[in-house]
Amino acid sequence: MKLTREKLQSLLKERWAKDDGTTIREHTDKLLENLEKLKEYYKEEIEELIPKELPCELRDRFWDILELACEYHDYGKIHCMFQKKVENKNIELIKGLPEVKHNLLSPAFVNVKDELTKKIVRLLVLHHHPVERVSTEGVERVLKEEFGFEKSPISFLLKKGEMDYLRDDIARKFGLPEKELIKYYRLLKGLLLRIDHASSSKQAQEVEEKPPDDTLSFVDEFFKGMNINLNEMQVFIKENRDKNLVVIAPTGSGKTEAGFIYLQRKGFFMLPYRVSANSIYTRAEKIFGNCAGLLHSSALNYVLERDEQNEDIKNNKEDAVFLNYFLSRNFAKPIIVCTPDQLMHFVFRYKGFEKYYATALYSRLVIDELQSYDPITLAFIVKALEVLAQNGGKFLVMTATFPEFLKERFEGMGVEFKEFSLQQKPYHNVKIIQGTIDSGIEEIVKLSQEAKVLVVVNTVRKAIELKGKIPNAKLLHSRFILRDRKKKENEIKEFFDGWENGVWITTQLAEVSLDLDADYLFTELSTADSLIQRMGRCNRRGQKPTKEPNVFVFTNNCSGIGSVYYKDLHEKTLHNLKDGAWDWKFKWELMEKVYSENALRNTKYLENFNKAYRYITNLWEGTDSLTISKSQAKELFRDIDAVQVIPKEFEEEVKGLLQKWEEAKGNLAERVKLLSQILEYSFSLPVWSLKELEKQRIHDRLNIYYVEGNYSKDTGFELISSADTE
Repeated sequence: MKLTREKLQSLLKERWAKDDGTTIREHTDKLLENLEKLKEYYKEEIEELIPKELPCELRDRFWDILELACEYHDYGKIHCMFQKKVENKNIELIKGLPEVKHNLLSPAFVNVKDELTKKIVRLLVLHHHPVERVSTEGVERVLKEEFGFEKSPISFLLKKGEMDYLRDDIARKFGLPEKELIKYYRLLKGLLLRIDHASSSKQAQEVEEKPPDDTLSFVDEFFKGMNINLNEMQVFIKENRDKNLVVIAPTGSGKTEAGFIYLQRKGFFMLPYRVSANSIYTRAEKIFGNCAGLLHSSALNYVLERDEQNEDIKNNKEDAVFLNYFLSRNFAKPIIVCTPDQLMHFVFRYKGFEKYYATALYSRLVIDELQSYDPITLAFIVKALEVLAQNGGKFLVMTATFPEFLKERFEGMGVEFKEFSLQQKPYHNVKIIQGTIDSGIEEIVKLSQEAKVLVVVNTVRKAIELKGKIPNAKLLHSRFILRDRKKKENEIKEFFDGWENGVWITTQLAEVSLDLDADYLFTELSTADSLIQRMGRCNRRGQKPTKEPNVFVFTNNCSGIGSVYYKDLHEKTLHNLKDGAWDWKFKWELMEKVYSENALRNTKYLENFNKAYRYITNLWEGTDSLTISKSQAKELFRDIDAVQVIPKEFEEEVKGLLQKWEEAKGNLAERVKLLSQILEYSFSLPVWSLKELEKQRIHDRLNIYYVEGNYSKDTGFELISSADTE
């Protein structure tokens, strides 16, 4: 007997959508509630993205189609075998009936008169979970024997790929422009996934928090309170907020605040490093208050630890911190500071990518420090921005050093370029020395007695070696355990902010994550972009005299060339150096000479970029999504080749924490805190290095290893030569 409408509605109220007893009706109503929020908060932004070339009756039906998809998406869960899976004991099983995934059944229940609407809704409902090879026989049996369908209304739908069906059975049949229909469908599907995933969250079921009318009012208030005026660059961004922009300006010229100005009502501020993201989040909180969220792989640990002294945390009222984090994970916060791997991995077009793609489209994106990415990740970001630009997305790229070879690609996206010097005089007087950095030790020691000296080398090994030759120097690099590294990061900031003189030796860490202002910089030659970033850590505000050299660049036997830095880029940088004052114009010309298309011809750097760009472009020209998961896409995006390790000498301390971690099963807050304490003893090592070391996994559920080796809180972890990837 065919299921009546009344019986169907009754089953939706009785049967479970989740193993916690939430009924299908309750879960569906939560989706409809979240849909209303999304529509209320971002209706205008989303409707701007609906392709204008589609017939207006289809454009007008956008929200109705999305509502129908939300309504029907989980109807298939009334299937008795699904109820068995969620342990609903009140259900009688039908003997011999196969188990069929709920999304394969749900489309059959879609009851809509308009044929075009019905086809789109059915396709959305079917594919809101990945569809692998389907046995239509099993689906037909369940629909017939359990629900009384004499003939399956969806067999043909199940036999075709998602995009094939959209093209052949919808676009062609109804005479719709194919490309525009695909854009329309992807937007619908992405929003459906957003709404469904948020509504399914155990921690925070909001798809969106109420945004401010315009975040600009927060920024204006901040500037007013600081009694400062917008500079030329910030005014330009304020006046061009509706355009896609690339802004090139020196370090220390107010790019962070400029990024905040661009964001409007909802936005993502993306930085390449978690440390940088943490720092910008702290600034965003001061301006936007509770509208700001932080999102990266260790964001929750960072916020909990940072707020340890906070009264709410001390009184065990951590709910606010957890809620803020999970709302950020849902992308519900109006302003989210994050690393690009949290959103831009949609570029891999894996199954379910539409959720991230649609979110990026109706948000504003700010990409900071573009020069910091390796050429492969850079290619992924450039392609992602290209896809967004083609589909109505809005972004601002801010950078101190722009790779010149990308200019044509960005111009092809219709992006407006603007360069600001904002420096009336040169901040740096440079001396090029044809010697190793060791030849500068005497001068380093001498100057450190009367000034603040920063020494930057290209590898950890070289930094440790140099520390042995300058006993009074302090050392910071990436192979200190987190507990010691944080202390050292605080020490180095306090040193450069204070009155004491001396010397610190560090690596690339200084150029990407630390806001320092040294009197003198001694550095091994790296590549043009890296060198200019390093120089930004000396005379940062331009208030110190520059008649005599304040930057010393050593060009011989530089460490890390070929492993940390591309050899050909290093050589091109070397050939274009000069002694004397380096103003912003010279630095910009240096970048052009090293990173122009001509200069990069036949280099490994450009080869890697082009390979990655071609690969990702082919994905977007293909018909089907990749079968990889979101987590695999994130790994590809980040090019993850690092793992957390703990020096063996801390095994006893860690074992005690692991025991408590095991005992805290089910207590999320306690487990996060304990994991954070375990990670205090860890640092990151490349996978290749790990292969060469004696190692042992600390727990079968944690991808962290004990490693044999020498560790000191003064010099960090010293790798054996065969394990040193640098």
